[in-house]
Amino acid sequence: MIKLINTIEINPLKYSKEDFELLQIADYPDSEELFLKWTETASRLTFNFNEIQKGSNLVDIKTIDDESLHIIVAAKLSEVEFDDPDENGFVLSFDGGIVLKKDDEILIHPSCCGDIENVENWQKVVDNRSFGWAEMWIGHPWVLYKRENGVISFSDYTEININEVKNVKVRFEVEESEFQTELGKVIQHQVRFKNRILNILKKMKINHAEKISKHMSGIE
Repeated sequence: MIKLINTIEINPLKYSKEDFELLQIADYPDSEELFLKWTETASRLTFNFNEIQKGSNLVDIKTIDDESLHIIVAAKLSEVEFDDPDENGFVLSFDGGIVLKKDDEILIHPSCCGDIENVENWQKVVDNRSFGWAEMWIGHPWVLYKRENGVISFSDYTEININEVKNVKVRFEVEESEFQTELGKVIQHQVRFKNRILNILKKMKINHAEKISKHMSGIE
């Protein structure tokens, strides 16, 4: 049984008005220690959401309450200057992306430079009708996939160019029908996430709220 989860990357300290030092994973080689520090900080900032696993900054977007989302959206807006009327086009999507779990084990998660807009690349897995291995960009490293007889096979993480791939080893497989069902769910969740962001932007009286909400959420 598989499950796809929409996530964004959240470091609680980034959104604090207090003078905290950002948590660095390298400073906490023990994942349990990092998890405790992370949850302690989140509780002090009155955030309410669930990370996907201990030691991760990836948070299921469905678990983010309205107050926390408002703080996160406001912080995202503060990264952009709106002196130029076209500047709203430079509001980037939230870092993160889709997580794939199979039998409660995380097998794919967003990599460096991945963002929530990468849902498009997961959709390509369903739309791709070609045979052979293809690349699914989730950041770097990425993964390879191929479809055959109603089954989707995935490789381990790689940074090898698809044109140079030889003798790909299958890491795991999923039923195509189950994958499509789960993908449909995460797309719906992402649309709801966009609408929640839109409502916040309207309350903040931000110009071009519709366009900005699409950029932030990574979906139309």
